[in-house]
Amino acid sequence: MFNSEQFPIDTSFVTLSPSLPIAGLLEGLRQSGAACIEAEASLFLFTSGDLPLLEDTPDLPVEEFLKTRPELASTVWIVDEAQTGPDALHDTPAFGSRPVVIRSRSGAVLGYSLPADLIDFLLKSSRQYASYFYSLAETVADAVTVVDRSGKVICWNTPAEEVYGIPKSDIIGRRIGEHFDADSLIIMKILDEGRRIRSTYHRPRPGTHVLINASPILDKDGRIIGGIATEQDITNLVRLNEELSTAGSGRLEVNPDQGDPFAAISGKGEAVGKAIGLARKVAAADNPLLIVGETGVGKEQLAITIHGASRRASAPCLAVNCGAVPAGLLDTELFGYQGGAFTGHAAGSAGKIELADGGTLFIDEIDKLPLDTQAKLYHYMQNRTVVRSGGHAPVAVSTRIIAAAKQDLLPLVERGDFRADLYYALNVITIALPPLRERKEDIPGIIQLYLREYALQYQKPLPHIAPEVMLALMNYDWPGNIRELKNIIERCVILSEDDRITHEHLPKQIQDEQPLDAEFFEGTTVRRDKVLRTNISENEELHLIREALAKTLGNKSAAAKLLGVSRGTLYNKLKEYQLD
Repeated sequence: MFNSEQFPIDTSFVTLSPSLPIAGLLEGLRQSGAACIEAEASLFLFTSGDLPLLEDTPDLPVEEFLKTRPELASTVWIVDEAQTGPDALHDTPAFGSRPVVIRSRSGAVLGYSLPADLIDFLLKSSRQYASYFYSLAETVADAVTVVDRSGKVICWNTPAEEVYGIPKSDIIGRRIGEHFDADSLIIMKILDEGRRIRSTYHRPRPGTHVLINASPILDKDGRIIGGIATEQDITNLVRLNEELSTAGSGRLEVNPDQGDPFAAISGKGEAVGKAIGLARKVAAADNPLLIVGETGVGKEQLAITIHGASRRASAPCLAVNCGAVPAGLLDTELFGYQGGAFTGHAAGSAGKIELADGGTLFIDEIDKLPLDTQAKLYHYMQNRTVVRSGGHAPVAVSTRIIAAAKQDLLPLVERGDFRADLYYALNVITIALPPLRERKEDIPGIIQLYLREYALQYQKPLPHIAPEVMLALMNYDWPGNIRELKNIIERCVILSEDDRITHEHLPKQIQDEQPLDAEFFEGTTVRRDKVLRTNISENEELHLIREALAKTLGNKSAAAKLLGVSRGTLYNKLKEYQLD
Protein backbone atom coordinates (compact mmCIF):
# COMPACT_ATOMS: atom_id res chain seq x y z
CA MET A 1 0.00 0.00 0.00
CA PHE A 2 1.35 3.42 -0.95
CA ASN A 3 1.87 5.91 1.89
CA SER A 4 0.13 9.24 1.50
CA GLU A 5 0.20 12.42 3.49
CA GLN A 6 -1.36 12.42 6.96
CA PHE A 7 -5.11 12.82 7.11
CA PRO A 8 -6.03 16.53 7.67
CA ILE A 9 -7.24 16.55 11.30
CA ASP A 10 -7.19 19.77 13.36
CA THR A 11 -6.71 18.79 17.00
CA SER A 12 -6.75 22.33 18.45
CA PHE A 13 -10.15 22.21 20.17
CA VAL A 14 -11.64 21.94 23.65
CA THR A 15 -14.41 19.61 24.82
CA LEU A 16 -17.14 21.37 26.77
CA SER A 17 -20.18 20.26 28.74
CA PRO A 18 -23.62 20.96 27.23
CA SER A 19 -24.78 22.29 30.62
CA LEU A 20 -22.57 25.39 30.27
CA PRO A 21 -24.16 28.67 29.29
CA ILE A 22 -23.42 29.90 25.82
CA ALA A 23 -21.09 32.49 27.40
CA GLY A 24 -18.81 29.61 28.44
CA LEU A 25 -18.87 28.28 24.89
CA LEU A 26 -17.99 31.74 23.55
CA GLU A 27 -15.03 31.96 25.93
CA GLY A 28 -13.80 28.51 24.86
CA LEU A 29 -14.01 29.48 21.17
CA ARG A 30 -12.09 32.73 21.74
CA GLN A 31 -9.32 30.86 23.60
CA SER A 32 -9.01 27.67 21.52
CA GLY A 33 -10.59 28.49 18.17
CA ALA A 34 -12.84 25.39 18.26
CA ALA A 35 -15.04 23.57 20.79
CA CYS A 36 -16.80 20.18 20.69
CA ILE A 37 -19.98 19.40 22.60
CA GLU A 38 -21.83 16.09 22.73
CA ALA A 39 -25.58 16.45 23.18
CA GLU A 40 -28.80 15.03 21.85
CA ALA A 41 -26.89 11.89 20.69
CA SER A 42 -24.94 14.11 18.32
CA LEU A 43 -21.63 15.94 18.18
CA PHE A 44 -21.58 19.69 17.68
CA LEU A 45 -18.30 21.25 16.55
CA PHE A 46 -18.16 25.04 16.74
CA THR A 47 -15.38 27.23 15.38
CA SER A 48 -14.60 30.92 15.72
CA GLY A 49 -16.67 31.47 12.58
CA ASP A 50 -19.77 30.59 14.66
CA LEU A 51 -19.30 33.48 17.15
CA PRO A 52 -21.96 35.72 15.55
CA LEU A 53 -24.40 32.83 15.75
CA LEU A 54 -23.99 32.52 19.54
CA GLU A 55 -23.46 36.06 20.85
CA ASP A 56 -27.17 37.00 21.01
CA THR A 57 -28.05 34.54 23.85
CA PRO A 58 -25.04 34.35 26.21
CA ASP A 59 -27.04 33.20 29.27
CA LEU A 60 -28.96 30.37 27.56
CA PRO A 61 -27.68 26.86 28.41
CA VAL A 62 -25.95 25.30 25.44
CA GLU A 63 -28.10 22.16 25.57
CA GLU A 64 -31.29 24.23 25.34
CA PHE A 65 -29.87 26.14 22.39
CA LEU A 66 -28.90 22.93 20.59
CA LYS A 67 -32.40 21.47 20.97
CA THR A 68 -33.69 24.27 18.81
CA ARG A 69 -30.86 24.04 16.25
CA PRO A 70 -30.34 20.34 15.38
CA GLU A 71 -29.07 21.35 11.94
CA LEU A 72 -25.87 22.52 13.61
CA ALA A 73 -24.88 18.89 14.36
CA SER A 74 -21.62 17.93 12.69
CA THR A 75 -21.02 15.03 10.34
CA VAL A 76 -19.08 12.28 12.15
CA TRP A 77 -16.47 10.25 10.30
CA ILE A 78 -14.99 7.11 11.83
CA VAL A 79 -11.29 6.55 11.04
CA ASP A 80 -8.87 3.68 11.53
CA GLU A 81 -5.91 5.14 13.40
CA ALA A 82 -3.60 2.39 12.11
CA GLN A 83 -4.01 3.67 8.53
CA THR A 84 -3.18 6.90 6.74
CA GLY A 85 -4.71 8.80 3.88
CA PRO A 86 -7.93 7.60 2.22
CA ASP A 87 -7.34 4.07 3.54
CA ALA A 88 -8.14 5.35 7.04
CA LEU A 89 -11.68 6.37 6.09
CA HIS A 90 -14.65 4.10 6.75
CA ASP A 91 -18.28 4.43 5.66
CA THR A 92 -18.00 7.82 4.02
CA PRO A 93 -20.88 10.02 5.30
CA ALA A 94 -22.75 12.68 3.39
CA PHE A 95 -21.14 16.07 3.82
CA GLY A 96 -23.05 19.03 5.16
CA SER A 97 -21.99 22.63 5.62
CA ARG A 98 -20.77 22.06 9.17
CA PRO A 99 -17.25 20.98 10.19
CA VAL A 100 -16.73 17.21 10.13
CA VAL A 101 -15.87 15.62 13.47
CA ILE A 102 -13.22 12.90 13.27
CA ARG A 103 -13.74 10.11 15.75
CA SER A 104 -11.78 6.93 16.47
CA ARG A 105 -13.33 3.46 16.58
CA SER A 106 -13.10 3.60 20.37
CA GLY A 107 -15.32 6.70 20.42
CA ALA A 108 -12.68 9.33 21.22
CA VAL A 109 -12.96 12.60 19.35
CA LEU A 110 -9.68 13.11 17.52
CA GLY A 111 -10.38 16.43 15.89
CA TYR A 112 -12.29 17.99 13.06
CA SER A 113 -11.93 18.95 9.40
CA LEU A 114 -13.68 21.45 7.20
CA PRO A 115 -15.51 19.94 4.19
CA ALA A 116 -13.41 21.98 1.77
CA ASP A 117 -10.19 20.63 3.35
CA LEU A 118 -11.45 17.06 3.11
CA ILE A 119 -12.41 17.45 -0.54
CA ASP A 120 -9.02 19.00 -1.32
CA PHE A 121 -7.28 16.15 0.50
CA LEU A 122 -9.22 13.45 -1.30
CA LEU A 123 -8.60 15.03 -4.70
CA LYS A 124 -4.89 15.37 -3.93
CA SER A 125 -4.70 11.76 -2.75
CA SER A 126 -6.52 10.58 -5.88
CA ARG A 127 -4.07 12.45 -8.10
CA GLN A 128 -1.17 11.06 -6.08
CA TYR A 129 -2.34 7.47 -6.48
CA ALA A 130 -2.86 8.09 -10.20
CA SER A 131 0.70 9.42 -10.48
CA TYR A 132 2.05 6.35 -8.70
CA PHE A 133 0.07 4.03 -10.96
CA TYR A 134 0.93 5.67 -14.28
CA SER A 135 4.60 6.02 -13.33
CA LEU A 136 4.63 2.30 -12.52
CA ALA A 137 2.93 1.48 -15.83
CA GLU A 138 5.54 3.47 -17.75
CA THR A 139 8.44 1.96 -15.78
CA VAL A 140 7.80 -1.70 -16.58
CA ALA A 141 9.12 -3.08 -19.87
CA ASP A 142 5.95 -5.07 -20.63
CA ALA A 143 2.85 -3.74 -22.35
CA VAL A 144 0.24 -2.71 -19.75
CA THR A 145 -3.47 -2.50 -20.51
CA VAL A 146 -6.18 -1.50 -18.03
CA VAL A 147 -9.89 -1.49 -18.88
CA ASP A 148 -12.98 -0.61 -16.88
CA ARG A 149 -16.02 -2.85 -16.42
CA SER A 150 -17.35 -2.00 -19.87
CA GLY A 151 -14.06 -2.75 -21.63
CA LYS A 152 -13.12 0.90 -22.07
CA VAL A 153 -9.32 1.41 -22.03
CA ILE A 154 -8.16 3.64 -19.18
CA CYS A 155 -4.42 2.86 -19.32
CA TRP A 156 -2.22 2.04 -22.32
CA ASN A 157 1.52 2.45 -21.70
CA THR A 158 4.38 3.19 -24.11
CA PRO A 159 5.47 -0.47 -24.53
CA ALA A 160 1.85 -1.27 -25.52
CA GLU A 161 2.09 1.42 -28.19
CA GLU A 162 5.30 -0.15 -29.47
CA VAL A 163 4.02 -3.75 -29.44
CA TYR A 164 0.70 -3.05 -31.16
CA GLY A 165 1.43 0.15 -33.06
CA ILE A 166 -1.60 1.87 -31.54
CA PRO A 167 -0.97 5.33 -30.01
CA LYS A 168 -2.57 6.23 -26.68
CA SER A 169 -4.68 8.92 -28.31
CA ASP A 170 -6.40 6.31 -30.51
CA ILE A 171 -7.33 3.80 -27.82
CA ILE A 172 -7.65 5.42 -24.38
CA GLY A 173 -11.30 6.14 -23.68
CA ARG A 174 -12.47 3.69 -26.35
CA ARG A 175 -13.58 0.07 -26.04
CA ILE A 176 -10.71 -2.32 -26.60
CA GLY A 177 -12.89 -4.42 -28.92
CA GLU A 178 -12.63 -1.64 -31.51
CA HIS A 179 -8.96 -2.55 -32.12
CA PHE A 180 -8.89 -6.27 -31.32
CA ASP A 181 -11.09 -9.26 -31.92
CA ALA A 182 -13.12 -9.74 -28.76
CA ASP A 183 -12.91 -13.53 -29.12
CA SER A 184 -9.14 -13.46 -28.67
CA LEU A 185 -8.94 -11.00 -25.77
CA ILE A 186 -8.11 -12.56 -22.42
CA ILE A 187 -8.68 -9.29 -20.57
CA MET A 188 -12.33 -9.35 -21.68
CA LYS A 189 -12.64 -12.93 -20.48
CA ILE A 190 -11.55 -12.10 -16.95
CA LEU A 191 -14.19 -9.36 -16.69
CA ASP A 192 -16.81 -12.09 -16.88
CA GLU A 193 -15.10 -14.95 -15.06
CA GLY A 194 -13.01 -13.08 -12.49
CA ARG A 195 -10.12 -15.54 -12.71
CA ARG A 196 -6.44 -14.67 -12.89
CA ILE A 197 -4.22 -15.64 -15.80
CA ARG A 198 -0.52 -16.26 -15.19
CA SER A 199 2.28 -16.72 -17.76
CA THR A 200 -0.05 -17.82 -20.54
CA TYR A 201 0.79 -17.76 -24.23
CA HIS A 202 -1.59 -15.45 -26.10
CA ARG A 203 -1.99 -14.21 -29.68
CA PRO A 204 -4.13 -11.06 -29.46
CA ARG A 205 -3.83 -10.28 -33.18
CA PRO A 206 -2.21 -11.85 -36.25
CA GLY A 207 1.59 -11.64 -36.16
CA THR A 208 1.77 -10.68 -32.47
CA HIS A 209 2.71 -13.22 -29.79
CA VAL A 210 2.79 -12.37 -26.09
CA LEU A 211 3.15 -13.95 -22.67
CA ILE A 212 0.25 -12.54 -20.66
CA ASN A 213 -0.53 -12.04 -16.97
CA ALA A 214 -4.01 -10.69 -16.26
CA SER A 215 -6.16 -10.06 -13.19
CA PRO A 216 -9.60 -8.65 -12.47
CA ILE A 217 -9.75 -5.40 -10.48
CA LEU A 218 -12.11 -5.65 -7.51
CA ASP A 219 -13.70 -2.96 -5.36
CA LYS A 220 -13.90 -3.23 -1.57
CA ASP A 221 -17.08 -5.33 -1.85
CA GLY A 222 -15.44 -7.84 -4.19
CA ARG A 223 -17.22 -6.67 -7.34
CA ILE A 224 -15.28 -6.64 -10.61
CA ILE A 225 -14.78 -3.05 -11.74
CA GLY A 226 -12.15 -3.64 -14.43
CA GLY A 227 -9.19 -5.68 -15.54
CA ILE A 228 -5.44 -5.28 -15.94
CA ALA A 229 -3.05 -7.18 -18.17
CA THR A 230 0.71 -7.14 -18.68
CA GLU A 231 2.05 -8.66 -21.88
CA GLN A 232 5.64 -9.62 -22.65
CA ASP A 233 6.29 -9.44 -26.37
CA ILE A 234 7.73 -12.78 -27.54
CA THR A 235 7.14 -12.22 -31.26
CA ASN A 236 10.88 -12.24 -32.00
CA LEU A 237 11.27 -15.57 -30.21
CA VAL A 238 8.43 -17.08 -32.24
CA ARG A 239 9.93 -15.71 -35.46
CA LEU A 240 13.34 -17.13 -34.54
CA ASN A 241 11.72 -20.51 -34.01
CA GLU A 242 10.06 -20.27 -37.42
CA GLU A 243 13.30 -19.16 -39.10
CA LEU A 244 15.24 -22.03 -37.55
CA SER A 245 12.52 -24.46 -38.57
CA THR A 246 12.58 -23.13 -42.13
CA ALA A 247 16.38 -23.23 -42.30
CA GLY A 248 16.39 -26.86 -41.14
CA SER A 249 13.53 -28.05 -43.31
CA GLY A 250 15.81 -29.25 -46.13
CA ARG A 251 17.79 -32.45 -46.33
CA LEU A 252 18.56 -33.96 -42.93
CA GLU A 253 22.21 -34.66 -42.16
CA VAL A 254 23.83 -36.45 -39.25
CA ASN A 255 26.76 -34.01 -39.15
CA PRO A 256 25.65 -30.84 -40.90
CA ASP A 257 29.01 -29.10 -40.45
CA GLN A 258 31.92 -31.46 -40.91
CA GLY A 259 34.44 -28.61 -41.04
CA ASP A 260 34.01 -27.39 -37.46
CA PRO A 261 33.84 -29.96 -34.64
CA PHE A 262 32.58 -27.25 -32.26
CA ALA A 263 29.60 -26.26 -34.46
CA ALA A 264 27.25 -28.59 -32.58
CA ILE A 265 28.00 -27.04 -29.19
CA SER A 266 28.28 -23.37 -30.10
CA GLY A 267 26.38 -20.82 -28.05
CA LYS A 268 25.52 -17.12 -27.95
CA GLY A 269 26.01 -16.44 -24.24
CA GLU A 270 29.19 -14.96 -22.82
CA ALA A 271 29.88 -17.85 -20.40
CA VAL A 272 29.43 -20.67 -22.93
CA GLY A 273 31.27 -18.65 -25.57
CA LYS A 274 34.24 -18.31 -23.22
CA ALA A 275 34.18 -22.04 -22.46
CA ILE A 276 34.09 -23.01 -26.15
CA GLY A 277 36.80 -20.49 -27.00
CA LEU A 278 39.05 -21.98 -24.32
CA ALA A 279 38.28 -25.50 -25.56
CA ARG A 280 39.30 -24.54 -29.10
CA LYS A 281 42.66 -23.27 -27.84
CA VAL A 282 43.53 -26.33 -25.78
CA ALA A 283 42.27 -28.91 -28.29
CA ALA A 284 45.64 -29.10 -30.04
CA ALA A 285 47.58 -29.51 -26.78
CA ASP A 286 48.19 -32.70 -24.77
CA ASN A 287 47.81 -31.30 -21.26
CA PRO A 288 45.14 -32.67 -18.88
CA LEU A 289 41.84 -30.81 -18.65
CA LEU A 290 39.22 -30.41 -15.95
CA ILE A 291 35.61 -29.67 -17.01
CA VAL A 292 33.25 -28.46 -14.27
CA GLY A 293 29.49 -28.23 -14.61
CA GLU A 294 26.15 -29.55 -13.39
CA THR A 295 24.74 -32.89 -14.48
CA GLY A 296 23.64 -32.83 -18.11
CA VAL A 297 25.39 -29.63 -19.23
CA GLY A 298 27.36 -31.49 -21.92
CA LYS A 299 30.72 -32.22 -20.28
CA GLU A 300 31.19 -35.52 -22.12
CA GLN A 301 30.12 -34.00 -25.43
CA LEU A 302 32.67 -31.21 -24.97
CA ALA A 303 35.40 -33.76 -24.18
CA ILE A 304 34.56 -35.75 -27.32
CA THR A 305 34.57 -32.54 -29.37
CA ILE A 306 37.97 -31.53 -27.99
CA HIS A 307 39.30 -34.99 -28.89
CA GLY A 308 37.85 -34.68 -32.40
CA ALA A 309 39.57 -31.33 -32.90
CA SER A 310 42.96 -32.59 -31.64
CA ARG A 311 45.87 -34.41 -33.26
CA ARG A 312 44.59 -37.54 -31.51
CA ALA A 313 41.28 -37.60 -33.42
CA SER A 314 42.13 -40.83 -35.28
CA ALA A 315 42.91 -42.66 -32.00
CA PRO A 316 40.31 -43.98 -29.51
CA CYS A 317 38.27 -41.70 -27.27
CA LEU A 318 37.00 -43.70 -24.31
CA ALA A 319 35.00 -42.76 -21.23
CA VAL A 320 34.52 -44.03 -17.70
CA ASN A 321 32.01 -42.74 -15.15
CA CYS A 322 33.34 -43.13 -11.62
CA GLY A 323 29.84 -42.82 -10.22
CA ALA A 324 28.56 -45.75 -12.28
CA VAL A 325 31.35 -48.23 -11.52
CA PRO A 326 31.63 -49.83 -8.08
CA ALA A 327 34.54 -48.33 -6.17
CA GLY A 328 36.27 -51.70 -5.88
CA LEU A 329 36.36 -52.12 -9.65
CA LEU A 330 37.54 -48.65 -10.63
CA ASP A 331 41.20 -49.60 -10.28
CA THR A 332 40.94 -52.45 -12.81
CA GLU A 333 38.60 -50.35 -15.00
CA LEU A 334 41.31 -47.72 -15.38
CA PHE A 335 44.54 -49.73 -15.11
CA GLY A 336 43.51 -53.28 -16.06
CA TYR A 337 44.84 -56.43 -14.42
CA GLN A 338 47.77 -58.74 -14.95
CA GLY A 339 47.18 -62.21 -16.39
CA GLY A 340 46.44 -64.76 -13.68
CA ALA A 341 46.06 -62.11 -11.02
CA PHE A 342 42.29 -62.61 -10.59
CA THR A 343 40.81 -64.98 -13.11
CA GLY A 344 43.66 -67.33 -14.00
CA HIS A 345 43.63 -66.04 -17.57
CA ALA A 346 47.18 -65.73 -18.80
CA ALA A 347 46.53 -62.78 -21.09
CA GLY A 348 45.02 -60.45 -18.48
CA SER A 349 43.17 -57.31 -19.58
CA ALA A 350 44.19 -53.77 -20.35
CA GLY A 351 42.46 -50.88 -18.57
CA LYS A 352 40.83 -47.84 -20.19
CA ILE A 353 43.99 -45.75 -19.95
CA GLU A 354 45.95 -48.39 -21.85
CA LEU A 355 43.17 -49.02 -24.37
CA ALA A 356 42.99 -45.31 -25.21
CA ASP A 357 46.73 -45.13 -25.95
CA GLY A 358 47.39 -42.31 -28.41
CA GLY A 359 43.90 -40.95 -27.83
CA THR A 360 41.80 -39.51 -24.98
CA LEU A 361 40.19 -40.87 -21.83
CA PHE A 362 37.27 -38.93 -20.36
CA ILE A 363 36.85 -39.58 -16.62
CA ASP A 364 33.48 -38.31 -15.38
CA GLU A 365 32.63 -37.70 -11.70
CA ILE A 366 36.29 -37.95 -10.83
CA ASP A 367 35.48 -36.81 -7.30
CA LYS A 368 34.02 -40.33 -6.76
CA LEU A 369 37.43 -41.92 -7.44
CA PRO A 370 38.87 -43.62 -4.30
CA LEU A 371 41.97 -41.95 -2.84
CA ASP A 372 44.27 -44.91 -3.54
CA THR A 373 43.18 -44.99 -7.18
CA GLN A 374 43.67 -41.20 -7.32
CA ALA A 375 47.30 -41.83 -6.32
CA LYS A 376 47.80 -44.28 -9.20
CA LEU A 377 46.18 -41.86 -11.66
CA TYR A 378 48.47 -39.07 -10.51
CA HIS A 379 51.46 -41.43 -10.92
CA TYR A 380 50.41 -42.15 -14.52
CA MET A 381 50.03 -38.44 -15.33
CA GLN A 382 53.52 -37.76 -14.03
CA ASN A 383 55.33 -40.75 -15.56
CA ARG A 384 53.14 -41.76 -18.51
CA THR A 385 53.26 -45.40 -17.47
CA VAL A 386 50.69 -47.71 -15.95
CA VAL A 387 51.06 -50.82 -13.88
CA ARG A 388 48.21 -53.27 -14.14
CA SER A 389 46.63 -54.56 -10.94
CA GLY A 390 48.51 -57.67 -9.80
CA GLY A 391 51.41 -56.83 -12.09
CA HIS A 392 54.82 -55.19 -11.67
CA ALA A 393 56.00 -54.20 -15.14
CA PRO A 394 55.23 -50.60 -16.16
CA VAL A 395 53.59 -50.09 -19.55
CA ALA A 396 54.34 -46.88 -21.46
CA VAL A 397 51.11 -45.18 -22.49
CA SER A 398 50.28 -41.80 -24.11
CA THR A 399 46.67 -41.11 -23.25
CA ARG A 400 45.31 -37.62 -22.67
CA ILE A 401 43.19 -37.30 -19.54
CA ILE A 402 40.10 -35.10 -19.55
CA ALA A 403 38.35 -35.23 -16.18
CA ALA A 404 34.97 -33.82 -15.17
CA ALA A 405 33.17 -33.00 -11.94
CA LYS A 406 29.83 -31.48 -10.98
CA GLN A 407 31.47 -29.04 -8.58
CA ASP A 408 34.73 -27.28 -7.84
CA LEU A 409 37.17 -29.83 -6.42
CA LEU A 410 39.07 -27.39 -4.21
CA PRO A 411 36.66 -27.67 -1.23
CA LEU A 412 37.11 -31.47 -1.42
CA VAL A 413 40.88 -31.00 -1.38
CA GLU A 414 40.62 -28.78 1.70
CA ARG A 415 38.52 -31.43 3.47
CA GLY A 416 40.96 -34.19 2.52
CA ASP A 417 38.44 -35.98 0.28
CA PHE A 418 40.46 -35.39 -2.89
CA ARG A 419 44.23 -35.58 -3.35
CA ALA A 420 45.88 -32.18 -3.71
CA ASP A 421 48.59 -33.47 -6.08
CA LEU A 422 46.01 -34.91 -8.50
CA TYR A 423 43.89 -31.74 -8.25
CA TYR A 424 46.79 -29.49 -9.26
CA ALA A 425 47.83 -31.92 -12.01
CA LEU A 426 44.31 -31.78 -13.50
CA ASN A 427 43.77 -28.08 -12.86
CA VAL A 428 46.26 -26.90 -15.48
CA ILE A 429 43.23 -25.62 -17.40
CA THR A 430 39.66 -25.73 -16.08
CA ILE A 431 36.65 -25.20 -18.35
CA ALA A 432 33.42 -24.21 -16.61
CA LEU A 433 30.21 -25.03 -18.48
CA PRO A 434 27.17 -22.93 -17.48
CA PRO A 435 23.80 -24.62 -16.79
CA LEU A 436 21.15 -24.37 -19.49
CA ARG A 437 19.00 -22.01 -17.39
CA GLU A 438 21.82 -19.43 -17.70
CA ARG A 439 22.07 -19.71 -21.50
CA LYS A 440 18.44 -19.77 -22.58
CA GLU A 441 19.27 -17.77 -25.70
CA ASP A 442 20.83 -21.00 -27.04
CA ILE A 443 17.74 -23.16 -26.47
CA PRO A 444 16.09 -22.60 -29.91
CA GLY A 445 19.28 -23.62 -31.73
CA ILE A 446 19.83 -26.67 -29.52
CA ILE A 447 16.21 -27.73 -30.06
CA GLN A 448 16.59 -27.58 -33.83
CA LEU A 449 19.80 -29.62 -33.62
CA TYR A 450 18.06 -32.43 -31.74
CA LEU A 451 14.93 -32.19 -33.87
CA ARG A 452 17.03 -32.97 -36.95
CA GLU A 453 18.86 -35.77 -35.13
CA TYR A 454 15.73 -37.57 -33.93
CA ALA A 455 13.69 -36.92 -37.08
CA LEU A 456 16.45 -38.70 -38.98
CA GLN A 457 16.70 -41.48 -36.38
CA TYR A 458 12.96 -42.21 -36.40
CA GLN A 459 12.54 -41.58 -40.13
CA LYS A 460 9.98 -38.80 -39.63
CA PRO A 461 9.63 -35.42 -41.36
CA LEU A 462 11.27 -32.58 -39.48
CA PRO A 463 8.44 -31.35 -37.17
CA HIS A 464 7.50 -27.74 -36.59
CA ILE A 465 7.35 -26.50 -32.98
CA ALA A 466 4.22 -24.54 -32.07
CA PRO A 467 4.94 -21.10 -30.53
CA GLU A 468 3.46 -22.02 -27.15
CA VAL A 469 5.77 -25.06 -27.00
CA MET A 470 8.86 -22.97 -27.67
CA LEU A 471 7.72 -20.52 -24.99
CA ALA A 472 7.24 -23.35 -22.49
CA LEU A 473 10.71 -24.72 -23.24
CA MET A 474 12.24 -21.26 -22.89
CA ASN A 475 10.57 -20.63 -19.52
CA TYR A 476 11.44 -24.01 -17.98
CA ASP A 477 14.42 -24.05 -15.57
CA TRP A 478 15.97 -27.30 -16.90
CA PRO A 479 17.34 -28.94 -13.74
CA GLY A 480 18.61 -31.77 -15.97
CA ASN A 481 20.18 -29.29 -18.41
CA ILE A 482 20.93 -30.29 -22.03
CA ARG A 483 20.48 -33.99 -21.31
CA GLU A 484 16.92 -33.36 -20.11
CA LEU A 485 16.20 -31.14 -23.12
CA LYS A 486 17.53 -33.81 -25.47
CA ASN A 487 15.29 -36.46 -23.91
CA ILE A 488 12.22 -34.22 -24.10
CA ILE A 489 12.84 -33.41 -27.76
CA GLU A 490 13.13 -37.14 -28.48
CA ARG A 491 9.81 -37.67 -26.70
CA CYS A 492 8.14 -34.88 -28.70
CA VAL A 493 9.43 -36.20 -32.02
CA ILE A 494 8.09 -39.69 -31.21
CA LEU A 495 4.68 -38.36 -30.14
CA SER A 496 4.30 -35.66 -32.80
CA GLU A 497 1.60 -35.91 -35.43
CA ASP A 498 1.08 -34.01 -38.68
CA ASP A 499 4.68 -32.77 -38.52
CA ARG A 500 3.87 -30.50 -35.56
CA ILE A 501 4.84 -30.55 -31.88
CA THR A 502 2.10 -29.10 -29.67
CA HIS A 503 1.66 -28.33 -25.99
CA GLU A 504 0.11 -31.73 -25.25
CA HIS A 505 3.31 -33.50 -26.35
CA LEU A 506 5.30 -31.93 -23.49
CA PRO A 507 5.84 -33.72 -20.17
CA LYS A 508 3.36 -32.84 -17.45
CA GLN A 509 5.85 -30.90 -15.33
CA ILE A 510 6.47 -28.46 -18.19
CA GLN A 511 2.78 -28.20 -19.07
CA ASP A 512 2.01 -27.32 -15.45
CA GLU A 513 4.67 -24.59 -15.34
CA GLN A 514 3.54 -23.06 -18.64
CA PRO A 515 -0.27 -23.25 -18.78
CA LEU A 516 -2.05 -22.84 -22.07
CA ASP A 517 -5.64 -21.68 -22.23
CA ALA A 518 -6.78 -23.57 -25.30
CA GLU A 519 -9.97 -21.54 -25.61
CA PHE A 520 -7.96 -18.33 -25.82
CA PHE A 521 -5.37 -19.75 -28.17
CA GLU A 522 -7.87 -21.26 -30.55
CA GLY A 523 -9.99 -18.09 -30.71
CA THR A 524 -10.34 -16.59 -34.15
CA THR A 525 -8.20 -13.62 -35.04
CA VAL A 526 -10.48 -12.00 -37.65
CA ARG A 527 -11.66 -8.67 -36.30
CA ARG A 528 -15.41 -8.09 -36.17
CA ASP A 529 -16.73 -5.23 -38.29
CA LYS A 530 -19.68 -4.40 -36.07
CA VAL A 531 -18.85 -3.65 -32.46
CA LEU A 532 -20.26 -1.35 -29.83
CA ARG A 533 -18.33 1.92 -29.96
CA THR A 534 -18.32 4.91 -27.66
CA ASN A 535 -19.18 7.40 -30.41
CA ILE A 536 -22.43 5.90 -31.72
CA SER A 537 -25.97 6.97 -30.94
CA GLU A 538 -28.35 5.03 -28.70
CA ASN A 539 -30.43 3.98 -31.72
CA GLU A 540 -27.34 2.61 -33.48
CA GLU A 541 -26.24 0.82 -30.34
CA LEU A 542 -29.69 -0.70 -29.83
CA HIS A 543 -29.74 -1.84 -33.45
CA LEU A 544 -26.33 -3.52 -33.13
CA ILE A 545 -27.38 -5.34 -29.96
CA ARG A 546 -30.58 -6.64 -31.53
CA GLU A 547 -28.73 -7.70 -34.66
CA ALA A 548 -26.09 -9.56 -32.61
CA LEU A 549 -28.75 -11.37 -30.57
CA ALA A 550 -30.55 -12.37 -33.74
CA LYS A 551 -27.39 -13.72 -35.36
CA THR A 552 -26.52 -15.74 -32.25
CA LEU A 553 -30.08 -16.98 -31.69
CA GLY A 554 -30.26 -15.20 -28.35
CA ASN A 555 -26.94 -16.54 -27.00
CA LYS A 556 -25.77 -13.59 -24.89
CA SER A 557 -22.17 -14.79 -24.50
CA ALA A 558 -21.79 -15.21 -28.26
CA ALA A 559 -23.51 -11.87 -28.87
CA ALA A 560 -21.11 -10.12 -26.47
CA LYS A 561 -18.14 -11.54 -28.37
CA LEU A 562 -19.65 -10.42 -31.65
CA LEU A 563 -20.09 -6.89 -30.26
CA GLY A 564 -16.59 -6.69 -28.78
CA VAL A 565 -17.73 -6.26 -25.18
CA SER A 566 -17.80 -8.41 -22.06
CA ARG A 567 -20.86 -10.46 -21.17
CA GLY A 568 -21.44 -8.26 -18.10
CA THR A 569 -21.45 -5.13 -20.26
CA LEU A 570 -24.00 -6.65 -22.60
CA TYR A 571 -26.25 -7.58 -19.65
CA ASN A 572 -26.08 -3.98 -18.43
CA LYS A 573 -27.03 -2.72 -21.90
CA LEU A 574 -29.92 -5.18 -22.12
CA LYS A 575 -31.20 -3.91 -18.78
CA GLU A 576 -30.70 -0.31 -19.87
CA TYR A 577 -32.72 -0.82 -23.06
CA GLN A 578 -35.21 -3.14 -21.29
CA LEU A 579 -34.39 -6.02 -23.62
CA ASP A 580 -34.04 -8.68 -20.94
